[in-house]
Amino acid sequence: MFNFLSVNTTAVVYNVFFGCVYGCIAAILVLAWIFGRRARRNVKKESVTRLAEGFSPLDVKRIFIGKTFPRRLTRALVAYWAHRGYITVEYQTKYTVKLTKINPMPAHFDEKAVFFDRGTYVRERELFDKVFSGKRKGMTKKSVTIDLRRPMFTKNEVTYVNKHYAVREDEGVYSAMHYTLKIITLILSVVPFALCAAWCGIDSGNFASIVLVFMAIIGMTVLKFVRGMPIIFKLIWCGMWLGASVGVMFAFFKTVYDPYGIIYASALILFAGPLFFIRFVDYREKNNLSDYSDLVNYRKFLAFGSPEELSELDYSEVLPFLYAFNIKPFVHNKYNRTPPDWYIGDPDGRGALL
Repeated sequence: MFNFLSVNTTAVVYNVFFGCVYGCIAAILVLAWIFGRRARRNVKKESVTRLAEGFSPLDVKRIFIGKTFPRRLTRALVAYWAHRGYITVEYQTKYTVKLTKINPMPAHFDEKAVFFDRGTYVRERELFDKVFSGKRKGMTKKSVTIDLRRPMFTKNEVTYVNKHYAVREDEGVYSAMHYTLKIITLILSVVPFALCAAWCGIDSGNFASIVLVFMAIIGMTVLKFVRGMPIIFKLIWCGMWLGASVGVMFAFFKTVYDPYGIIYASALILFAGPLFFIRFVDYREKNNLSDYSDLVNYRKFLAFGSPEELSELDYSEVLPFLYAFNIKPFVHNKYNRTPPDWYIGDPDGRGALL
């Protein structure tokens, strides 16, 4: 291959690419700093030891991430429904339990219905009814045996329920500006890598490096947006497309003029931007930040409250939220884990649920 730039021109053109690469990185850091501070500034600093009545694990997921992921909610919803008096839970094996329906979930206009958000509650009631629909093998209208490590309903069932409402799950949680900022951050994370590919082609004459950009985009798209793929296959896929493209780019840059290490900076932001910094680019409406604040402060209480305070709580009431916040394995020893009335048949009172 050949370098068709003179020595002086090479330095000048490289400085342009250097400025663009680090300019993109600086823009990501500025966005994360500005909107991260905005989110922190609007989160109320107060003690929250109890959530609003009717707040369910689905509300937690709706406000935090704006979407229902069935696999992450099995234990949380089982404990929540049991505490509400809709089901009993009978121990079968270490990871399986039998759910017996003892009461229907009330319709939203029923005086017995207690909910935090009507849209979430109506979705939850339909999902509850699907679990006991009796339309699939192993299910009856009164009871069903489930594996606590697996979702109680399929992704298609969740999608079907959500599509039958005019209001999305994340309605009122995220604005159009929120999604715009996320997309801008993703683009800014990939642009430095694309600039490196362009500079590699200009300096060495080997424009095959441009193909690596498309490989990286394919890998990043799967990593960020394909939710249904099992994690092991996702890691393999991203290793093939994203990891391989970065590795080959490093190999190309061994003979490329790069005194300031733009290849290292671009590779770092390619991973750190979409996986880390994008979390700080959070543009929620202020009315939702109130609910978000309550969740943040309640999670802090459940995770860092003193053992004396936490041991006095009704474990049945807080258990669904320990699962919804993904903190139960780290804090459960702080609680008085007396088996509730709705949990029966477990020889040691623990099983995979409590």
